[in-house]
Amino acid sequence: MRRKMVKWAFSLAAAALTVFASINVASACVWTWYQPELPKALREK
Repeated sequence: MRRKMVKWAFSLAAAALTVFASINVASACVWTWYQPELPKALREK
């Protein structure tokens, strides 16, 4: 019984980490995608 709980908690933690990591990667990609546009917008002004 206890081993099953540990395995369940571990898989839950792994899933949470995966979701957290994918959100971080997505936000990093969005940040680097927008980053080159900033100097261009500043130069136009």
